[in-house]
This record gives sequence, structure tokens and C-alpha cells, in this order.
Amino acid sequence: MRRAHLDRGNLLRSLTLVINGVPGGINLGQGVCDLDSPKPLLEGARHCIDGGDRQLYTPYAGLPELRAAIASKLRRHNGLDYGPENVAVTTGSSGAFFAAGMTLLEPGDEVILFEPFYSYHWTTIPLFSAVPVAVPLDRDTLAFDAAALKQRLSKRTRALVLNTPGNPSGKVWSAAELQQLGEVLDGTDVIVLTDEVYEYMCFDGRKHVSPASVASLRDRTLTMNSFSKTFSITGWRIGFLAGPAAIVEKCGIVFDQIEVCAARPMQRGVQRALEQMPDSYYSDLQQSYELKRDRFCAALRDAGFGFQLPQGAYYVLADYTKVFGDLEPHPAVLQMIERIKINAVPGHLFFGDAGGVRSMRFQFAVDMPVLLEACTRLRSL
Repeated sequence: MRRAHLDRGNLLRSLTLVINGVPGGINLGQGVCDLDSPKPLLEGARHCIDGGDRQLYTPYAGLPELRAAIASKLRRHNGLDYGPENVAVTTGSSGAFFAAGMTLLEPGDEVILFEPFYSYHWTTIPLFSAVPVAVPLDRDTLAFDAAALKQRLSKRTRALVLNTPGNPSGKVWSAAELQQLGEVLDGTDVIVLTDEVYEYMCFDGRKHVSPASVASLRDRTLTMNSFSKTFSITGWRIGFLAGPAAIVEKCGIVFDQIEVCAARPMQRGVQRALEQMPDSYYSDLQQSYELKRDRFCAALRDAGFGFQLPQGAYYVLADYTKVFGDLEPHPAVLQMIERIKINAVPGHLFFGDAGGVRSMRFQFAVDMPVLLEACTRLRSL
């Protein structure tokens, strides 16, 4: 059955319920992005709800004004020469991924994910009756391993999912790596599905490079993105997919069958934010997250955790064996909740073969006072 693997339950959500029931608990598991949202965004949604806009369905591909605003953002920030016809609005990047998968994949197709991968990508692919295939990044550096990818390409490989900056690893793909990826895929009909929701969170001078902006990947890439993290609105569920107009149109038609449309007031809010927020907003966002990364990673290091310093996003995938010993990830997280009232996500969820994994993923998208308290508790370990 396509959904049988989901019957085991969702540890990420169940642990959120556990920590929510702990007095004084700090949720560093699910990446809820508990920060303030821009005022123009909130005002745009309120104006719509208060009668500034009729509360009707939008076109299934999204409000024309929002599609135009997204296309403008893609031209200015991502180097993609797109117009509104290249954009379809969805319910978050997850809605974009589901619409793309239902449109482009057939039963038995293989889809490659780079490991460690975002767990929802891995668990969604079987719902398309497709098969997820893990390709590990370099264990020590998280660098792209072209040889490992070549070994796993087959006649059944139909798509490849690329997450940059990455969840849970924080990896930022460089232009050189993306060029090399294009060379490996040359001569195949593999579609590249990108997830770029953390694009404004690249650290240490790194710049986000949209895979579709790389010449060797442009014609085979469908970009998926969301405003959940950029504007701290994870519950609004406004995202988009972008790419060749003919493919985007077909994905939009499928999205119509799944969701009909994304919520109109939320679309209006995002439209206003895209139109009014200055570029300084995005640079300030990057700087604030880099500061939080440095503060949080210092505490993790002091507590005895081992990790690769995240290059982007707002997660740290950390080895805990010096702190909790050889416990499996779920019991280790439960022990941490018991000892210091902080939770994380068990690290085995991000690997195809969970055997021997001794890591947990933390998120640091919380207000600074909460983060500093979390740092104090971690150091007490």
C-alpha cells in the first residue's frame, strides 16, 4: 500500500506534543519558526479579510498579482528570467512537491534524494507509487559525491530532489557542485525538483544559487519554494513552483484537483510583503540567523555534541554519543526532554538506512531570549 509506511506514526509531530505538555519546555524539534512576521504581510491579509477583497476562490495557479510579484522576486534575487506564466502558487513547498510528483511521476519511477534528506520528501515519494533512493553526501564535508550519484542512476530514475540550503544538514550547494551535477545528468531525462525555502539563510559569505540558474540544469529543473521561513508564517501555507510554463501549467491543473487553491487572504499578505519589503529585510534576516547559529552551535559544542557547522538554514544535525552514549535517537531525545526540557528530532529520520545513526536535529528559529535559555540548559548536560 502506498501509505502503509505512514502507519508507524510521525515522531516529529508526536515529540512536539510531548514538549508542549512539559512546563517550561523548549521546542527545538519541529521547525515552526516562532518569530515575528513583517507588518506589510499582516496588513495585506487583514485588508483582504476585513472586506478589501471578496472572499472567493482564486485561480488555481494563484492570484495574478502574487504570481507577478513572485516572478519579479525570482528575476531580482535568483537570476531566473521568469514571468507570471512560469509560476503557480501552492500550499507551501509541500503542496508544490505533491503537485509536481503527481504530475511528473509514474508508478515504479525512482527518485533520488541526497542523504541526509528532508524526511517529508522521503515519506511523500511512496504516495506517488514511486521509489525513493538515497545518495549520500560526503560523510565528513557534505560535499556532492558525483561517483555516488552515478552508481545509483538507473533506467528507472525519473527525478532528483535537491534541497539547498538543506534540512537537516544546513548544506549550501555551490555553483561548481551544481555545474558538476548537470554534467552527471547530461544525456538523461531526469527532472530536478529543488526545495529552496531557506534561500535567504546562507552563512559565512555564501550565496544561494538557484539550480535553475545554472545553464546545465535550467531546462530540467522545477523550482519549489515557500514563504513560511522567509516571513515566519509556517502556518499560512503559501508557496509556489516555478519553471517552464508548459510544465507549471500541468502541475497547476493537478494542484487544482488536490487543493483547488491556496487561501486568498494569505496570498494577499505575501503579495504585499513581496511588493513592499526592501532588500535590507532579507540581508537582516540572514545576519540574525547567522548570529543565532553561532550562539547555538557554541553551546552544542560545549555540551559535547559533534556536528558539521551549518552552512545555511536553521538546523544542526548533531552526534550525541558523548552526551547520551549509544542510545538510539528516539530514547536519546526523550532523555534530553526529561533532563533539560528541550526536544529535538531523532536523526534516523533523515537516512534511508537508520542502522547505527546516533544523531538528533535541532532548530534555532526562536527568539533570542529563548535560544539563550536553551544554550544554558544544553551546557548543563
